[in-house]
Amino acid sequence: MKLDQLKLNIDQIPFRKSLSFLPLINKLKEERGIDGSIDLHAKIILDLIEMHPVLVQPDFNIKDVDKYKDEIHVMMSYFFTPSQYNNDIGVVASPFDDQNFYFTPNYLGVYENEDIEIEMVEQKIQDSCYKTFTKLVYAYLMILPKFYDFHLDMDYLFMYRMTDKLNGLVKYYKLEFNKSCIEITHDGELPSVSKDDIHNMINDPLNMDFWLETLPLDNFTFCGLMSFRYIDVTQIEVISSLKSQLLEKASIINRSNFDALEQNIRSLLALPNLNLGVLAMGITQGNVENPSDFWHGFIDPAKYKCEAYRGTIYEDAALSGSVVLINDLSKKTDLKPVEQELLNQGIKNISIIPLHYDGELVGMMELGSTKAFDINFTKLRIIKDIIPVFSIAVQRTSEELKNRIEAIIKEECTAIHHSVEWRFQQAAGKLLAKKEVDELAQMEEIVFKEVHPLYGAIDVRHSSIIRNQTIQDDLVEQLELARNVLKQAFLDRKMPIYDQLIYKIDYFTEGIQKGLSSGDEMNVLNFIRYDVETLFPHFKENSTALTEAISEYDRNIDPELNIVYKRRKDFEDSLGMINDCVTSYLEKEEENAQKMFPHYFEKYRTDGVEHNIYIGQSISAQKTFDRIYLKNLRLWQLIVSAELARKTDALKSSLPIELETAGLILVHSQPLAIRFRQDEKKFDVDGAYNIRYEIIKKRIDKAVIKGTSERLTQPGMLAVIFSQESEMLEYQRYLEYLVAKGYFEDNIEHLVLEDLQGVYGLRALRVQIKHGIQPKEVLAVAKALKLND
Repeated sequence: MKLDQLKLNIDQIPFRKSLSFLPLINKLKEERGIDGSIDLHAKIILDLIEMHPVLVQPDFNIKDVDKYKDEIHVMMSYFFTPSQYNNDIGVVASPFDDQNFYFTPNYLGVYENEDIEIEMVEQKIQDSCYKTFTKLVYAYLMILPKFYDFHLDMDYLFMYRMTDKLNGLVKYYKLEFNKSCIEITHDGELPSVSKDDIHNMINDPLNMDFWLETLPLDNFTFCGLMSFRYIDVTQIEVISSLKSQLLEKASIINRSNFDALEQNIRSLLALPNLNLGVLAMGITQGNVENPSDFWHGFIDPAKYKCEAYRGTIYEDAALSGSVVLINDLSKKTDLKPVEQELLNQGIKNISIIPLHYDGELVGMMELGSTKAFDINFTKLRIIKDIIPVFSIAVQRTSEELKNRIEAIIKEECTAIHHSVEWRFQQAAGKLLAKKEVDELAQMEEIVFKEVHPLYGAIDVRHSSIIRNQTIQDDLVEQLELARNVLKQAFLDRKMPIYDQLIYKIDYFTEGIQKGLSSGDEMNVLNFIRYDVETLFPHFKENSTALTEAISEYDRNIDPELNIVYKRRKDFEDSLGMINDCVTSYLEKEEENAQKMFPHYFEKYRTDGVEHNIYIGQSISAQKTFDRIYLKNLRLWQLIVSAELARKTDALKSSLPIELETAGLILVHSQPLAIRFRQDEKKFDVDGAYNIRYEIIKKRIDKAVIKGTSERLTQPGMLAVIFSQESEMLEYQRYLEYLVAKGYFEDNIEHLVLEDLQGVYGLRALRVQIKHGIQPKEVLAVAKALKLND
């Protein structure tokens, strides 16, 4: 029922009511045996009442309850046996009054406990109107069977949720009331109400104005008392809630939804220390695998891959198809690294529940507790009915993730470049035709022959050295912060172990400052995490000064990575800004370049941005190729490289860490073939001879000038590498023109390069980028050379 649909204009109940023990007395008398015998319990109550005639009054004053509390306690044993009185949550009240006059101890224990939050389920607005509505509903439930022979069966009207604020556990109670000790009378003529009228009332349950109009209550009187008992229905409600949650689309993939599931499981099993894990895991040819990358498990998947789960309790559950329950993991012998990691996280009691869908293993459910023997077989029986729903949720989530991943790959990684899309459409059309006669037909290979390659790169200089330096800086800062904490701890309490840890920090710091070796970073972080940070909770409990030092440490730690991540972040941000600048400009200009002649273009990020271009007749379905388009594109590449150098130089001063870039272009005169590789979903050069071109691309960034140790690529300069005299002459002409147009300084270097592994005879032209001049648009410059006529 939703209150926003409630129709009720009155705020006071229209009928009369009074507290009286007479209905109870009459009921006890009516229950006498046929032979005149009477139940001993009833006899005690009736004898007690005869000794206190005031209890027989038709309108007992509720203010006298305390005066006769002992007698009333005996009378109320009719509703609550001694066992029920000690165990139930119950209350007795005057009819339709807010004043309860008798309570069980558990009732008082709940309602007087400030750590328990009580709310009516689905009724957030519990105002006076709603209370009136409640009383009216109960009144009609008693009037209709007595006066109109119409029984309205309801399991319960109202549900209460009680939340323990200390541990978050939730319990649900339905409210049952006993109306057997209420007598209802009516003054005057009884209102005429047909069964159709009653049906209309039931069909409109929230329109209480209509109910009161159809069956007025003004002349009814309710005399007696009402007892209420709160019945625990936590299992029913939580299981129902869990099933509803699991059937939602984002039930387990969304972290907040998953946390709600975990809290519901805790309430269901009444285990505040319980942790829930769900992960997609299967067995293929005897090997554990994670088919969809869905993982909300206890153990970080980046730390332990699927092969680490072999021979563990996880594999036992997967292969047997049965639940594995370890009451105390610390007692298990021959712990595997994965199982030891569980113990390291404080999980002592764990159950691994295999999840199956259509007979196939689709995942695992983990239930873990920090207390041994917390989870037992009776707890597992409680959740057995929701295991199939968890299986459905994991299967659905896995499929959804696979579809998402495929969509992302298609969109971000293997989307077909629009210049060659026509060729894929052509091949797909042929494949559809073939499948009419041969279902096993496969798509034909897609090869573009006689295409001319262009390669260029904007590289960040000394990126590896700078990255290592930022790692060193962050590690030294984190060690210093940790040292400050331990130094304060040593001053507070001169324990030799603190001094030993300070010595270890100084040892690590000195080593890192000399240079970073393989494994140093992990060794330092493991030392801090397991030898130093584990002492912090103890420090906080014993010293305010230490608490301040630890707070200073925490303020400098990245909350997600749990390390000092300042200089590294500055470097990655700087690198990202450069790459974003290069990528956005390159994409914009490439869109214009397509207007010259259709060509295949691809870019990819490293410590900088590289790009490949292929142009030739086989790529164009409509236009006729001429070498003039190749020349046009080569000039375009030079101009764009110059502009990118200018933009990254202008960006340098605004970067968190100033990074310098160098430009590089590789000239390759001989046309080659590129083939789309279905397994890798990308184009690659085709043929053994053409592989040499790929080898040169991978090695030229390390090229040095012959007879020196000077790297060819230098900040603020553009290098053009070639091997043929004709290539040098063509690019010499382009560079001379661009010098005149203000792109480069008037100093074209002619250089011979040292031989690289497997690559010989390379030469280069190198020019200095000229800054501070705004040249004409790229295509305008091309027009000046009459290259795009």
